[in-house]
Order: sequence, then C-alpha cells, then structure tokens
Amino acid sequence: MGPPDDYDEEAVLAGCRRGDEDAWRLLVERYQNMVFSVARRVCGAARAEDAAQETFLRVFRKLHTFRAGAKFSSWLYRVAYNVACDVAAKRGPLADDDAAVDRADDGPGPETLAASAEHATFARAALAKVKPEYRRVLELFYLFGKSYDEAAAVTGLPVGTVKSHVHRGKEAVLGELKRMGVAATLAEGR
Repeated sequence: MGPPDDYDEEAVLAGCRRGDEDAWRLLVERYQNMVFSVARRVCGAARAEDAAQETFLRVFRKLHTFRAGAKFSSWLYRVAYNVACDVAAKRGPLADDDAAVDRADDGPGPETLAASAEHATFARAALAKVKPEYRRVLELFYLFGKSYDEAAAVTGLPVGTVKSHVHRGKEAVLGELKRMGVAATLAEGR
C-alpha cells in the first residue's frame, strides 16, 4: 500500500532531520519497496534485507548531506545501489539460489527454464569478471532499465563516460562468454 497523495516530501525530510520518528516512518514506508527491489537485484534475495536495512541506516546518518532542491528519490536510489554493491562485494559471489526469479506455474517448461537458468549462470559469471565500473553501468542500464542520464545520476559519472562504459562492458562480457566457449550458444538461444 502506497503513501497518501498528500505526502509532502520537503516537510517529511525536514521532520527526519529534526529527529521526528513519524516523519522517518513515513519516509521508510514510501521508499522501502524501491530500496528492497534494488537490493534484491544487485545482491540477491538472501542479502536484500540486510542491504535495505543498511541503506536506511546510511540515509539516516547522511541525510544532512542531501542537497535541498535535488530529487530525493534519485539520491536514495544511488545510496541503495551503492550499499547493495558494497554488500555483494563484501559477501562474495551469489549462490544460484540468490539469483532465482519467481516464476508462474503456467510459465515455460522445464527444458526452457533449465536453458534460461544455464544462460543466466554464464551471463552472471561473465559479468562478475568485468571491471566493476563497467559492471555497475551495465547493471543499471540493462537490469534496472535506467537511461544513460539516469545511470549517470546514480554513478556520478558524465553521460559520455556511462555510454563508453556500457559499450566497453558489453565487449568485455562478450569476451568472457567467448572464453567460456558459450557465446555462440547464447546468441543462438540454445
């Protein structure tokens, strides 16, 4: 259930800065789903709750650094993404169960799911081997559907650098897939 339409973000942020617990609760309720979603996509289901909690803790500690007039949701997204990357890096690679996606019962059959899972495993392994700066923009661009401008806002990089990192990152992932001997298989969808 979402927050009421009369949500006044500036007033809520001011209340949070003053230590108002009701304002803090409103802020968390408004953004908890977004933060959890980012955390789950970046560091997996098993670590998402820890990353989400750490995000709100960091926001609580750093709210004074948020610039008035900036878009709070963009700032929070950036914090959530960075915390999730930190959690993922500190705790090592994801187990296969962490990256599982919920599937409907009437979805694809076992063979298709097995092939998709295998492809995803190779893609994750290849992505894990590229430079972190490339991996970050690739995740933002392809996994989170962010535009170049949005990815630039999250990473703090110029748009041209984001475009360059996406291009170089794609080449690096393809190179890793070729080294694994699966690039042609994935391209053909087998």
